[in-house]
Amino acid sequence: MTHGSSNTQPTSDLDLPMHTVTWSSVQWTCLVCGGAEEIDPEEEAPTPPICPSCHRLAVAEALATLLGVRR
Repeated sequence: MTHGSSNTQPTSDLDLPMHTVTWSSVQWTCLVCGGAEEIDPEEEAPTPPICPSCHRLAVAEALATLLGVRR
């Protein structure tokens, strides 16, 4: 078939289904626990990517170490 052949159809005439992809959330993985977290597409993942639970645990452990309290 040559370019401009009379037996070709424009793409719009082929009646192919059109799929629109919309992202409602973005997924990232926590470096500490490996858990998946989701955020809005407008937000950015934390740097370093650590989930809120692991972040709270790390802060609690650091405070315990600073205060000399053993868990």
